[in-house]
Amino acid sequence: MRKFISLVFLLLLCACANLINKTEFVNPIFNQPLRPLSDGNGYTYLTPTSIDMRTPKDKKQVDGIGQCELIENTQERITLKCKYKWIPSEGELWYADTHLKSSIPFERKVAEQIIKVYSTTYEKYFTYYIKYLHSDTCLIIEEDIINADENHASSISNYCVTPPDSYKSKFD
Repeated sequence: MRKFISLVFLLLLCACANLINKTEFVNPIFNQPLRPLSDGNGYTYLTPTSIDMRTPKDKKQVDGIGQCELIENTQERITLKCKYKWIPSEGELWYADTHLKSSIPFERKVAEQIIKVYSTTYEKYFTYYIKYLHSDTCLIIEEDIINADENHASSISNYCVTPPDSYKSKFD
């Protein structure tokens, strides 16, 4: 219950920070929820100061959140520099807790890695750009995630947003 209250408090802080920072995306397309095109990704919600990723199986369950700074903001592309943190599910914490005491070294090592992942705040660059119009109901947005200490994308995913009428007319 404390974790839930902490998460709600953190989300409220994000909302307050967004009200204080009047920065907006140049292209309002990036304000839409990003619908995943694969089963391995969940919905992603962006603001100029935050990122909120949901689990693939339940868009109501938060997978990770980040406090961000908008460093690129054009009609075709945005880049957010974020301090990102993964949010564990109850099952993952239970697994790590029970296996930390295991007599099997491999299980202890896995449990330690799980705890490390969820206790670390990662600095990442999240870049989203308009890729192409897939259909009159789906404009493809590509996501490139780069760890701040690396020069190459650590993750590339594709999402779908509802295109505005100006894009739809190009499709006809």
